Amino acid sequence: MESYRKSIVPHSFLSSSISYEEANYVIIGAPYDSTSSWGVGSRFGPSSVIEASEYLDPFDLELNCIPLEAGIYTIPEISILELNPESMVKLVKDVITNIREDGKVPILLGGEHTVSLGGIKALKDYIDVLIVLDAHADFYDSYGGRNISHATVSKRASEIVDQVIVYGIRTLGWEEKNELDGVKNVKVIKRNEVDRNDLIEILNAIRGKKAYISVDIDVLDPPQVPCIGTPEPGGLTYLELTRLIRDIIKRTEVVSMDFVEFSPCPGIRSDAYLVAKLIYKAIGYHVSYLGKEDLGCYPDR
Repeated sequence: MESYRKSIVPHSFLSSSISYEEANYVIIGAPYDSTSSWGVGSRFGPSSVIEASEYLDPFDLELNCIPLEAGIYTIPEISILELNPESMVKLVKDVITNIREDGKVPILLGGEHTVSLGGIKALKDYIDVLIVLDAHADFYDSYGGRNISHATVSKRASEIVDQVIVYGIRTLGWEEKNELDGVKNVKVIKRNEVDRNDLIEILNAIRGKKAYISVDIDVLDPPQVPCIGTPEPGGLTYLELTRLIRDIIKRTEVVSMDFVEFSPCPGIRSDAYLVAKLIYKAIGYHVSYLGKEDLGCYPDR
């Protein structure tokens, strides 16, 4: 399982050729969508995003630096497509555990949101708060006869993480509402329930805490990523989302991030490119506030 340290992949994030040993960030593709309840295709998300990333400019205009110089390594996709959800989560957990123990920052790419549970389980002893950016609460106790699925991720996470914040939801099942009424460690914030100042207050309340950020790409408005599995109108813009990720990373100690539920549209390149840039931007913010100061990344200039 540890052979990825020396593996060469056909496509690496931003075409990085740095060694695993030199890298500070490790990209992990988890191509899995076996519990998807509507549109499938997120299994193709990691590979399409990594391929699109090769056309990004390494220099970040906002940060006035090259975050790539902090060291980004891409491992081969985890072989999980044929596994049941429980086995998939365990394998993702094992991979993330090894990467974390090597002192790297794991960046997990889905695949459906269920893959996040593997990362959360691997890092549960390192994090104080899970921050989920999502159009859906994903708080069913069971969905489609499964306790582990894309629609139960936040519910399962709330059982192993002390604090969960979910922002961006635009729909909620009645069963989810009943489940949420019974827990005290989860704060669900509707997309239009708070303004930016309110969000800053919420983030200031968790300032300094160790955090895991999970970004479900459907938190964005559907026209920006039109082929996602469960679209919901009224989402964030790309600029709103990048600003929010920046605000989180600026105030908390982010130990890992994942970006899930992206399904590429056949014949379209802009959607995968958007997600690739979003991920690179998030890494850039992490470098700026928590990473290598000698790169000279200054987002607040």
